Amino acid sequence: MGVRFTDTGTPACEGASDHYLLRTMITTLRVHPAPLEEADSYPMASTSAGPRRWPRIVAISTASAVLAITAIGAGVNQAVGTLSDNITALDVSENTGTAASAGPAIVNDATGSYEPFTVLLLGSDTRAGKGNGGFGSASSIGGQRSDTTILLHVSADRQHAIAVSIPRDTLMKLPDCKKGNKSVGGYTARFNSAMDIGGPGCAMKAVESLSGIPIEHFMMVDFGGFKRIVDAVGGVEVCVSEDINDPKSGLVLTKGKHVLDGKEGLAFVRARKTLGDGSDTSRIRRQQAFLSSMVRKVVSAGTLLNPASLVQVLDAGTKSLTADPGLANGETIKQLALSMKDLRPGNVTFTTMPWRPSGDGATVKVNQKKAQEIWDAMANDTAWPAKGTSPGMSEDQPLLTVAPDEITINVLNGTTEPGKAKTVAKEFRQAGYNVIQVGNADAPVTQTTVQYDPRWDTSAKTIIYAAGGVGEKVKKQGGTFTVIVGPDFEGVNPVTIDDIAKDRTANVNTAADSYCAS
Repeated sequence: MGVRFTDTGTPACEGASDHYLLRTMITTLRVHPAPLEEADSYPMASTSAGPRRWPRIVAISTASAVLAITAIGAGVNQAVGTLSDNITALDVSENTGTAASAGPAIVNDATGSYEPFTVLLLGSDTRAGKGNGGFGSASSIGGQRSDTTILLHVSADRQHAIAVSIPRDTLMKLPDCKKGNKSVGGYTARFNSAMDIGGPGCAMKAVESLSGIPIEHFMMVDFGGFKRIVDAVGGVEVCVSEDINDPKSGLVLTKGKHVLDGKEGLAFVRARKTLGDGSDTSRIRRQQAFLSSMVRKVVSAGTLLNPASLVQVLDAGTKSLTADPGLANGETIKQLALSMKDLRPGNVTFTTMPWRPSGDGATVKVNQKKAQEIWDAMANDTAWPAKGTSPGMSEDQPLLTVAPDEITINVLNGTTEPGKAKTVAKEFRQAGYNVIQVGNADAPVTQTTVQYDPRWDTSAKTIIYAAGGVGEKVKKQGGTFTVIVGPDFEGVNPVTIDDIAKDRTANVNTAADSYCAS
C-alpha cells in the first residue's frame, strides 16, 4: 500500500506512505463543509459562495479539545460553567518540577497584545475505566501511554500556529519521574513509556527533553471520550485509499468514503499493523485525517448553531478531558478561543517531528538537526516553515511539497490567441516541468484551469500555483496534469520547495489540506 514517488508526480491519497514515510497530524485540517479529498489551500474551479470560517481554536490532538474550545469560541458563554465542572483538573507539578500554573497569560497587561500559547495535547491509551475497552483488557494491557502526542504552539500575533506530532515509538532517554513513592526513568525506551511512568507530567517532561521547549499546559482524552464525541456528532466521514480488513480491531472498510460511528472511528485511528506500512508514523497520518473530518462535520452540520446538538456534543467532549488546573477553566478556554478566531488554515502548519530509523526496525530516533528548526520557531515565536526565506521563494507562495521536476503536464490553448499553448509550454519546460503534449482545448476557457486526478491533489497544489489558475478534478485521469491556458495567464510563477517540505518523515502540510488516508 506504499506510495511510489515517480517523475509523473506524487500520488496521494498523497497521505499514504512508503516504508519510512509518514505524517503527523494533526494533522491537515480543513474546517468548512467540503468533500474529504478536496484540497482547498488553492483555488478551485467551482466554489460555494460566501466566506468560509475557521473555527475558534486548533486543538486537534483530542476531539474533545476541538469540540469544547470551538463551541466556547463561538460565543456560547452560558456553557462556561458547565465546561469548568466537566473537565478533570490534574496537578502534575510533582513530575514537571514547577508549580501548577494559574492559567496561561492570554494578554500582556503592559502592551495589551496577545501572548504566545503552547500546549501539549495527549491521547491516552489506557484500557481502564468505562468505555476504554476494545483494544485489550486493563488486566492484560495495564497502565497508560501517550497514544497520540501533539505539541501545539500558537503565535502571539495569532497569525500562525505549529502542531508537531511526536511518534510514540521515538527512542529516547526517559526523564526521571515519580511513580508512587519511587523515582523511575533515566533509561532508554520508547517515548510513550513516559506516560506510563508518571502520567501527563512525565510526558510533558519527555517532550521538553526532546524539544527544549518549556511546557506548562496539557490536555488529555481517553478511548471512551473519543468514542462519545464521535457518536455525539453523528459519525465522521473518512476516505481510505485501499481496502481495510484489520482482524484485531474488527475494522473492515472498502476503498473510498465511509461514515464511522464512535467504535469504528476509534478502530480507525487505533489500527496499525495491517494498515499502511504498519508503523506508528503511518497511523499518525490516519489520525489527522479523521480529526480533520470530524471538525468539518461539526461546522458543516451547524452543530454550533443548534442548542440541542451543541449541548450533547459539548457535554460529551468536556467529560472526556483531563487538563492542568490552569486550563481546566471555562473562562480561560473561552478567552483563548476568541483570541484565535481569525487564524487562517493556510497559516496552520502540521508536521511530525523529523526522525530517522533507529536500526531495529521498530523504533525511530529524532533527527535533531532538522527538528531544531521547528523548536527554534516555537521558541522565537516565528512562522514555520518561514515563507520567503529559501532562495527564490516568494512570500506569497503557499506551502508546497512536490517539486516541478516531479510533475508531468499537458498544455492546451484555451484562448483565441494562436500558438499560445506552445509559448506557455516552453515556459513550463524552462521552469522544470515535464511537458509531454501541446495542443488546443476543446473549448475556450475564461480562466486558466488545471485538471487533475484527486489522488494527486498534493502535486496539483504546485502546478495550480505555478499556473496561477484554478483546479478542476477529473477522476481517473492519472498522474499527468492538464493545464488549459486562459486569457488571464500571466506567466509561470516560480516554485521553491523548502528542504523540510521534501522530508518524507516530517510530512509537512497545512490545515488547508485534506486527503485520503491509507
